[in-house]
Amino acid sequence: EYDDSSDIRAMIKANLIEERVAIEAYRQMIERIGDSDPTTKHMLVQIMAQEEEHADDMSDLLQ
Repeated sequence: EYDDSSDIRAMIKANLIEERVAIEAYRQMIERIGDSDPTTKHMLVQIMAQEEEHADDMSDLLQ
């Protein structure tokens, strides 16, 4: 759901939620791939790690 709020805190919260959704999507893809495609799995793990960093950044901003 798109949030068109002009409140910065609400924007950060919305961004954090979307980061968590992305992390879960990557986690599911990694689980589905398993060991059948190590190259793709490695790539997805790296992307998920970046998303986790983004989520940590958003969480830190809210504190």
